[in-house]
Amino acid sequence: MKHLNKTTPYYLLFLFLIAFSISVKGQSNIVSYAYDNAGNRISRQVVNLGTNPNPSHAKQTVQDSIPPPVEDQLGGRKISIYPNPTHGVLAVSITGGNDKDEIRMVVISSQGIQLQALKTATGTTTIDMSPYPSGWYILRVLAGDKATEFKIIKQ
Repeated sequence: MKHLNKTTPYYLLFLFLIAFSISVKGQSNIVSYAYDNAGNRISRQVVNLGTNPNPSHAKQTVQDSIPPPVEDQLGGRKISIYPNPTHGVLAVSITGGNDKDEIRMVVISSQGIQLQALKTATGTTTIDMSPYPSGWYILRVLAGDKATEFKIIKQ
């Protein structure tokens, strides 16, 4: 059986270090997610950072920015909900439509338990979400025989 040359361990160490540095260099990617206004993930993108850890093409997020309102149509009414996600008070703005129809709003937990039910009219109504734990909720808005639902994120 042949004995290893005295320099063989150094060659093996050198080859290991080269392989390791190549594998580390290949891991300069981040995963970027995009979300809709209701908090649902709508896309996933792998961004190659290359050698620059803060590339100009990577979108910087602002933690305290106010998201745009979530809007929907219910019959002839426009319903806007903001801010979503919320930390406490949720505003529901209802404009247009027939004033004769009674408008009801129901807050439902993710387990299907009705937490709040209130009657309102057109205009802006606030819903206090602060007593509830973080998670997602359903806001059901009913006007006459029409209904729509919104997914609410409580942070």
